[in-house]
Amino acid sequence: MNGIMEFMASYLAIADGRFVAPEERVRDIFLGDGHLDEFFRAYLLAAGLVNDTDGRPTPEGRSVLLMLIATRTRENAADDIGLDWIIANRTVAGHSERIAAAEQIERRERVAARMAHRFATDTIGNEPAVKLIGLRITREIPVRSTLWTMTWPDGDRLARDRFYLWLLERIDRWDEWSEMVTRDGARALTEHFMKLAFCDRDHMTRS
Repeated sequence: MNGIMEFMASYLAIADGRFVAPEERVRDIFLGDGHLDEFFRAYLLAAGLVNDTDGRPTPEGRSVLLMLIATRTRENAADDIGLDWIIANRTVAGHSERIAAAEQIERRERVAARMAHRFATDTIGNEPAVKLIGLRITREIPVRSTLWTMTWPDGDRLARDRFYLWLLERIDRWDEWSEMVTRDGARALTEHFMKLAFCDRDHMTRS
């Protein structure tokens, strides 16, 4: 119930701050699920919390928003309300678990920053991406170059982030994977990742 209230507060805060086009609302807030967007909007309309014309909160909706903000739990009070909260809570992890995961990621990224070959997140043509960056030694200076990339549709940023976390958990394999690209080409690494993904799935099924 608390998660639903937090989501409602974030939704109302976004709608109260600006007009949100239906396409943007479906993609950013509901991960492309148009049916869920229609259901939630119909619920808010029936409750009298948003206007039927522009989707912004009614006076009652603003009152509910203020009430939801004022009654947030101590755990959630540390998080901003709005799209940032929605993006951060697209997993079942609680606040303390997300903080612990963020600290672990930060430690691993500090190690990755010192590596000759490393994976990093990026945006290519407005699409979330992960790229493998390698250090190439030339006659003049060392040059960082992109050895391999993978992109996702704009609405699948969460999938990109999950893949990056998967990579960070296997940071000890990065040098070997970089050598695979140099030796066999970028496609070989993509195929290798697919095989590893299905190995993980097979292990989860048997366990």
